[in-house]
Amino acid sequence: MVQHLLLAVDGSASSHHAANQGFGLARQTNSKVTLVFVLESPPVIPVGPLSGYVMTSPPRTEADLERARAELKTLAHDSGVTVDTRVELGAPADVICELADRLNVDLIVIGARGLSAGTRWLMGSVSDRVVHHAPCPVLVVRDRKR
Repeated sequence: MVQHLLLAVDGSASSHHAANQGFGLARQTNSKVTLVFVLESPPVIPVGPLSGYVMTSPPRTEADLERARAELKTLAHDSGVTVDTRVELGAPADVICELADRLNVDLIVIGARGLSAGTRWLMGSVSDRVVHHAPCPVLVVRDRKR
């Protein structure tokens, strides 16, 4: 029985569609919902034999965190269910799987971005990694509009 859902969003229309599907499932099953937005940490590349490194993008700012919190607040407000919101930093697939395990969720709901086969092969996808490493079942919601 589904009693606790983890809905993962990233700001994309696909993730909003998946969250809305998850909210509908939560209403039907009277489930607890945790809504998470994972901000990816900038990759760090070690340089040289000493402790030097290069960041490939700027670090996350308080403004980034506030934008994510505001998005979660808007999604939660329109959901029709009681929602616990969280903003996390890290590698999205890893954070989602670790959070699902820590919170003992029954189902993860995540959107499919619709990457091409070549891009998926080169970069992988968060939803694919979550499906293969999650401690519980995963519902990947594809946006029908694509």
